[in-house]
Amino acid sequence: MAINFIGLDTAVSGMYSNQKALEVTGHNISNISTPGYARQQAVLSTANTQYVANNWVEMGANIQEIRQIRNIFLDNIYRNEANALGYWEARYNSVKDLEAILGEPMLDGLQSSLNEFWNSWNELSKAPDSLTIRALVKQRGESLVYHLNHMGSQINKLQDDINTEIIKRIDEVNSITTKIAKLNDLVIKAQTAGNKANDYYDQRNYLVDQLSTLVKTEIREHPNGHMDVLVGGYFLVSKTKQTNIVAAQNSALSHFVRPEVEGLGVEINVGLGEIQGLLESRGKVSGAKGSYDNGTPNTTADITFAVDVSTTNEADLANLRSNMESYINEIKNKGLDYNLRLIAYDGTGIISNEGYGKNQEGFIDALNALETTTNTGSDFGEVVEELQETLPFSNNANRYLYVYTQEGLGGDAEQISNFADALKDSKINASVITDTSGESGWDAITHATGGSLHDITNIEEAMSKLGINTVEDVNKQIATVDDSLDIISSVRKMLNAVVNILAREVNSLHSSGKTLNGKEGGLFFEPIESNIPMEMGNIKISDSIKDLNNIVASVTDNNGDNVIAHKISSLRNKDIMESFTQVLSVDSYYQHIILRIGNIGNEALKTTQNQRSLVLAADNDRQSTMGVSLDEEMSNMIKFKYAYNAATKTIGVINEMLDTLINRTGFR
Repeated sequence: MAINFIGLDTAVSGMYSNQKALEVTGHNISNISTPGYARQQAVLSTANTQYVANNWVEMGANIQEIRQIRNIFLDNIYRNEANALGYWEARYNSVKDLEAILGEPMLDGLQSSLNEFWNSWNELSKAPDSLTIRALVKQRGESLVYHLNHMGSQINKLQDDINTEIIKRIDEVNSITTKIAKLNDLVIKAQTAGNKANDYYDQRNYLVDQLSTLVKTEIREHPNGHMDVLVGGYFLVSKTKQTNIVAAQNSALSHFVRPEVEGLGVEINVGLGEIQGLLESRGKVSGAKGSYDNGTPNTTADITFAVDVSTTNEADLANLRSNMESYINEIKNKGLDYNLRLIAYDGTGIISNEGYGKNQEGFIDALNALETTTNTGSDFGEVVEELQETLPFSNNANRYLYVYTQEGLGGDAEQISNFADALKDSKINASVITDTSGESGWDAITHATGGSLHDITNIEEAMSKLGINTVEDVNKQIATVDDSLDIISSVRKMLNAVVNILAREVNSLHSSGKTLNGKEGGLFFEPIESNIPMEMGNIKISDSIKDLNNIVASVTDNNGDNVIAHKISSLRNKDIMESFTQVLSVDSYYQHIILRIGNIGNEALKTTQNQRSLVLAADNDRQSTMGVSLDEEMSNMIKFKYAYNAATKTIGVINEMLDTLINRTGFR
């Protein structure tokens, strides 16, 4: 009798087990279109055999577990590829927007406006006295500055839009990590109660997939079911605790943001992903107005003249004084913003160190007041130390030291190397005016710091070259863009270099000639805001050009003199865009910018296309494991249905046996 009842238990276990398996199959089919869902499987196992009435009796089947079919290795591959895709898509979209702003290589870009501007000056050189052509020059100039300012405002807006997108993506990261922390709590509670939290796992893993497109994540899963999420080495999720990333101001006066860990004020390395792609697209730079790292041309030169009065005779001092104004006028005419400093020294050390800023008259007076001494044996090291302790007039200014001495540079090779290193650390370009016999050692200083050596016996030529060198070096700094993954800020710097150098060169030529009325020429371009160098968004035609007579075409006021107009029209082919790697004309430099953008865009497009293929392949691989197959589930449904029906039939048969045994044999 006991065996019969055990048989009933065995059949019931089969019925319940297959019923649960049918429920799991139905759950899989219901979620066939649910994003992130991993199919589940009812794992059946044989129930423990029992020894009853001197017999071993099989007890049927049990549900061992409802397991999730998922491959962590394939998940990690997918997330790594999705992370790279988010990064490259962000870069590609930004370059595409930038190309639309520049309008190249279509005919409506900056190159078209430049061509029209150059052509108008060429026409003026053919008829320098024509008011009609002068009106054309004015109109083309206005068209050029309108294009430049409009392009600048669009690039500003693009940077601002990307900055806003960065803030949104940071908020999205916080939203995702908050949900993961809440799911951790639900998982832990379910696990503690002895239940499987497969659906919670699916939701959590789907959130991790989304997070991986934004930032580089490190995932740590623990036996009790909770998941830790790390980004840049910081825990954003630890058990049920969540830490935010905040969009913090990246520098004073800037409205650009960078991701920081909340409460720590530390910038977080987000790795690859969409946020990193957006940061590089915008540029990891300050958004403050007039920020040099965001492309505003740095036309400021801090200029120090260090005069060794112990070996300089009165005649040499007089030569220096008489040529100083020509040097200052050279850098003024080229539109540089300068600050002047005068250091006098001899064998006793530093005699005086005074900064005059833009006070040219005060500087000249101080130079005129210098007197020679007999204290020879001056130590250049003291000048270097003095400069290290002297703050520049403005941060990030281009710094220049011009040493005027008849002595050689004292000290051994190690000392000279230390002097050069100290000057380089202070970012000072050092040039020396000395005599031929006294050049020993100075060439090491000038070579190491990027300066030049000049002959004191030809001071007029030396000072002229110094003026040219100062302007050229400032232009080099403006036109040189360091290798960087930043996109818009780098392109912005290069475009502003074109604007600034072109405008200052035109102004220099325009100021050197005569108007149609025989007056001294003035500026053709000028900044809208005088405290910021000329750049996109900050340039206009000078108010004086409203009078067409004030457009300068000639060196003299003679009829037919076209020298200035010809020189300005020739600037398009003159190599005035000199960086540390190449010397180009304005047109060639601009074409170099367009080529650079095209290369960046092409790289981003191809890599994005490749990454999409890799992401699709990785997702297909993991879906082959975790995805729901309708054919497989229908097959399982039929299998479990027949097993369930068979179990119920077994129960019916045992029921009939017991009925016969109990009701028809008289045992009742």
